[in-house]
Order: sequence, then structure tokens, then C-alpha cells
Amino acid sequence: MATATLLKKLLHSIPLGRKADPALKAAVAADDLAAFQNAFLAVIAKPVKRLRKQLGKSALLAGWSIDAVDLSGRERELAASLEDLASHGTKKSKSKAKTKGKGKEKKAKSSNSMSKYDEVIANWLVEVGATPGPWESIAIAEILLREGKTLSPENFTQTLAVVADAALHESSGGLFDSPTATEENNSIRQMIQQGETPWVCSLLLSALGGTQTLAKSATESLRKVLLECADAEGLVHGSLLNRFTDWLAPLTRCSIWAEAFQELLWKTESAERLTLVTERAALLLLPAKHPRADDSPANGGPSLTDILEHLIPLSGSTHEKQLNKLLNACRKPAGEVPRPKKMKKVKAEDDTDEATATPTKSSKTESAASAKRSKKDDNRKPVEAASKSKPEVSWQSDSSCIAIMRSGADSDADTLTLEWHSSDVHVMVAAAGVPILSGNWNWSVQLDDEVLPAPTAWKCSCWFLDPETVFVELEAETDESITVQQVRQLLLAPYDCFALMTDSVTSKDPERKVQLITSVPLVDGAKCSPCDVTRELSLSAGPRTVRSFPLWLEDDRVQHSLGSYREHDGQLEMAGVGKGGVTLPLALDWHPKRGDVPADWAKLTVTENRRTVGGHEASGFRIRVGDHQVQIYRSLLPPTISRAVLGLHTWDETVYGRVPVKGGLLQPLVEVEYPE
Repeated sequence: MATATLLKKLLHSIPLGRKADPALKAAVAADDLAAFQNAFLAVIAKPVKRLRKQLGKSALLAGWSIDAVDLSGRERELAASLEDLASHGTKKSKSKAKTKGKGKEKKAKSSNSMSKYDEVIANWLVEVGATPGPWESIAIAEILLREGKTLSPENFTQTLAVVADAALHESSGGLFDSPTATEENNSIRQMIQQGETPWVCSLLLSALGGTQTLAKSATESLRKVLLECADAEGLVHGSLLNRFTDWLAPLTRCSIWAEAFQELLWKTESAERLTLVTERAALLLLPAKHPRADDSPANGGPSLTDILEHLIPLSGSTHEKQLNKLLNACRKPAGEVPRPKKMKKVKAEDDTDEATATPTKSSKTESAASAKRSKKDDNRKPVEAASKSKPEVSWQSDSSCIAIMRSGADSDADTLTLEWHSSDVHVMVAAAGVPILSGNWNWSVQLDDEVLPAPTAWKCSCWFLDPETVFVELEAETDESITVQQVRQLLLAPYDCFALMTDSVTSKDPERKVQLITSVPLVDGAKCSPCDVTRELSLSAGPRTVRSFPLWLEDDRVQHSLGSYREHDGQLEMAGVGKGGVTLPLALDWHPKRGDVPADWAKLTVTENRRTVGGHEASGFRIRVGDHQVQIYRSLLPPTISRAVLGLHTWDETVYGRVPVKGGLLQPLVEVEYPE
């Protein structure tokens, strides 16, 4: 415990600017720690009152980032103390709700609970020596802001002196210096260290004066992170998707502090970007998970729902009402698959080009980007005017290497995400709000006996969006030594509760044997059940069951087929073999009316100029589940004249379409033309 002489010395070490409150200066001059604490808290009383109104008695927001960054031993001890305090507070609040005690007893309990923060601070001060780390700085600053009244004058003054010394005194190896080379890849820690920590310290210490430079540095750093990590449409870079809540947490906390102190944090461009990021983040919301049968503990990290609860009201979004509706609905577990809504078709002037998607090439030039946006607009089918007020639910970005595909803005919407920022492609498939598949979409190609290296990178070669279809195509970027073309596609039919995952490989030498093996992980706890008659596998997770059909294999289990489809070690593993090329389309169906109806599928004959083409040139497939029938056509080599498959004559590279129940022409979902 610090001596009286040391405490007075610490009190005088706290820098007071010219604009500091006179009461603070008088308290320092009088060596009165209690008067200094009261004067300091009086200056920040209004911001603290706003914080309490917004946050109530919730746990410290710094707890969101406990597992987001590597903590030092001292930080880990502080985190453990705060987590223990939060858990005890939760238990006490539940016990108080069950029993009614006397007013004096309640007051005593509350006082005793609040004094726990003083104990945490006292223990922390015993260990404090070197400059506080980034996480403990924001945690300690938040305690001073929200719980300053519960601290003893000695602990309050000593803690404030430590924070002020770290924040306002420049020194080598200071708190806000640039990270070392080993830390450069941790963008979240860098954001907390160079952005959030100086921001919250500048607000906390604003009562002392002289924090303008600190605040300016913090805002510049935070704005830079936001603008660099999210594109102009609000989609974050694909590398951050798996840690999106960790990345969004510091930005949310900073926005909360800015609102409480009524200080400007985001300027026009960054404010608009934060609004878009918030709206796109809401598209990643899923219903709360169902409790596990094994009663395993839930993940202690913050959920996206927790963070968006605070961020949406501060984002300035014009869709705040819809976003809050989605947020509140996602607090409940998903129920049964809702009956899909019927699409209201609108008569268009020209129907010939509405369902045709031309491959678009990624480009960094402004003209190419402008052309691509125009292409996307041209590919959108007309919708009713009433829907214009609704937020878009499906998005794609070349620069961020990410695609979000949703069937709607409801909590139980079908949701697919795809990100390809590295050589690995990550996919997530949620049927009516319940994740079924999630993880790396693995890929392995073998030519004869030669195993080819995995693609070094992927690019989005086609993106198509209309009310009936959301479609994305990726093409592998390889060096000239690789003699195969590798393409993967993902399609969602929002009104059909139906999706398709398609992989294809084409060898430049049509005589070589091509073997393709892909796999994607099932979510934890998912179960896989084979069908007794066909090669169908039923995938179950929580209340959801998805039927999956390997269209490249014979549907009858008895018949021999080249390739395989199975569940192995928690992964769906798909394998196919072909001469010169191979295509593996996997159909997924979770329509509530088609759960038990018979399903059959077949490979189709593709002809060109009265000649049956081989699998290295083109492939056709048909899948029928009840009265729902879909036809798939994939061309691996450009045709010399139009090809025919099951009544379809086409020059296109890819065609997905519905086969009408009562006969007639194929109803295209998407048609991808060959690039000119």
C-alpha cells in the first residue's frame, strides 16, 4: 500500500492543463485526495450519467476483447478478476430477482458488490510497474469512468496517475508507440493500442486539459483502420471475417465513449463507412444457438448480437428499425423452416437479358469498377417500388474477397457466406438460420499420378443477383506451369430453399486422367445419415435437416459409379474422376414440403453438332425432389456451335434453371456467358 507521502507525490505528478477545473487545482494544492476525486468526477458527471443510462449495470465492455489479443501475465490476472466479478454479479442479480429482501439489505448488498472494483484496482496497483498494456489500459480507464465513485480516494488517485503518465507523457517504449515487427500482423491489437486506448484516455483525462493531441492521434488511427479494412460498400476484408466481432468491438466501444462525451469521432466519410459496416454486419446475424444436449458451456466471447445492440443506435442507419427487428429476432433460437414466400413477378420491358450474367473481371481501375457496377445494375430484375426501402441483403466485393448471400432480412433467412482472401476458400451454409456447413472448402487435384499444388489465390469471375437467384463464381489464379483450370460456384435460390455447390477442373490435355477431391466441414454437433436407397446424405443440426445430393454419381446406391460422397471425420468429402476434366455439383435442399418426398437425379447427355461431348468439354445434370426439378449445365471448353442438353440449346458457359412441372421451356435461374 502506498504511503501518504507517495500518494501526495503521485497527486502532484498528474498534469493539469491551463483549462483544468479550478477545483482540481485547489485539491492538488491542498493535497486532498478525496477532494480531487470528487472534483474530477464532478467534471465528467454528465458523460458518466449518459454511460449509465445506455449501459446500465452491464459488465465492462473491455471484456469483449479479453480473448481477442494476447495478454501479458498482469493483464491476464486483471481479466480473471473482472470475469470473476462479472460472474458473481450475474449470480447475485438472479438471486435478487427470486427473493425480495428489505431495503437496507439490498442497499448493503449493492454497496458490497460495488466495492469489489476497489479490491480489483488495489490488487492491480500492487502488480503495476511497467507501462500498462493496451487491453488493461482500456479496462482500467473504463473502471475509472463507470465505477470511479466506488473506489477509495487513494486507489482512484494512484490509478489515474498511472493512466495519465502512460497516456500524456511521451517516452521511449510508450503505450502508443508503433508495434514491433512481430506484432504487425495483429491488426486488432494495433487498433486497440494506437486507436482505442488513446481515445478513451483522452476522454477520461479531458478534465485535466491538454488532451487534444492525444485525441487527434486516436481519431486519425481509428478512421484509417475503418477505411482500410472495409470497402466503400461496408464489406470488411475477408481475412477479418472469422474475427469480425473482435474487430468490431473496439470500434463500437469508441463510438459509445464518443456519444457519452458528445465528442466527434467519425467524420463524413468514416461516419458513412461505419453506417455501411453496421448494416452489412447485421446480415451476418444468425438466431441464437439451441442448447447442446451435452450441456457444454457456451463460448465466453461476445456475440455479434451483443455488439450490434450498442452499435446500431449509434450508426445513423436509415434502416435502424429493420436492423433492430432482425437483432431482436436473432436473440431466440431458430424454429422450424418457414414456408418460403412466393415471388411477386413484375412485367419487364425486356426479359431476354434479365437472367443473364456476364462474367465480370476484377480491376483496380475506376473505369472498370464503374463498368462492373453498371453490369450489376443491368443484371438486377425489376422489383416492386415498396421493396426499395428495404436494405439489400446480398453483397459481394472483389477488393474484400467476400460474398454474403441471403434470402431475406428475417432472422430465419437462408444465409451463405464465402471468402477467398488467401489460397483457402472459407464457406458457411445456414439453412433457415441454422448453420450446417462451415469451414475451409478444401481442394485437391491429381493428374494421372501427379498431385497438383493448391491454387495460390482465387478471384471472383462472376457475381449475379436478382430476386430469384444469388450466384458467385471463383476462378483459381495459378502460374503458367499449372495445366488445369479450376472453378467453383455457389448458388442460392431464395424462394426455393435450395442451394448448389459446384467444383470443376479442366485439363489442357484431354487425355489425362483428372481426379478431384473436395471437402467442407460440418458444424460441431451436426449428424449425417445415409439414405437406404440412393446416395443421398441427410445433414442434421439442431432443428434443421438438409438433404444433400451428389449429382455427379449415380443416384442408385447399387450401381457402380466413379467417385464417392461420404462423411469422414466431421467433413463432407466429395471425389470424382474423369478424362480431361470433371465436374462435381452438390445439391442442398431444405424445403419444408420436400423433407420426405422421393428424390432422383441423373447425368445428362450433352451433344454438339450431332456428337456426344466428353466430360472434359461439358456436363449436364438433373435433380428432381418431388415436383421441384433443376437442370445444371457446365461447359469446360468453349463450343464451336451451340450445344444441346435435355431440350436446351446454348452457347453459354454455365446454366442453372428450373424444369417446369407442367412442361415447357427451361426457366433459367442464371446463365453465365463466355467472356468475349
